[in-house]
Amino acid sequence: MLKIVFFWLILMFGLHGCHSVPVIDSLPVLKQTLSLQVTDADGSNSLLLIEQLTAQQWRFVQVNSLGAPVSRQTLQQGKWHNDGFLPPNPKARQLFTAVYAYLGHQHHWPVPATLNDVRISPSADGAGADISWHKQHWQIREMAND
Repeated sequence: MLKIVFFWLILMFGLHGCHSVPVIDSLPVLKQTLSLQVTDADGSNSLLLIEQLTAQQWRFVQVNSLGAPVSRQTLQQGKWHNDGFLPPNPKARQLFTAVYAYLGHQHHWPVPATLNDVRISPSADGAGADISWHKQHWQIREMAND
């Protein structure tokens, strides 16, 4: 009986982790590392850094307000990969995908049609954007790179 319960728990967690995000086939060239301030719906702030590693590989690093890493993932050839020893973070992957859609709209990059349901609107102060996707909501503000 315990084996059956364990099997079903593993199966449920496995299927939950398979929440798919759209494939982003090609990545534009980033001229510099991007820094974004992210505010979640609950009001917590984090910093998101996006850097280009190779012609078709970007790294997304999210840290909380104390500087502790929340998620590190790379996007390469349309697939997400964990970067480092942090556990998989599907919520962060969802944020990263939504941010890619935001950047695509801001910089006129090609965005996969499967990301057309990402809702992007200018923030109240006009300095950033409100992004909604799959029942998640974030406020994004691009930070100046010095």
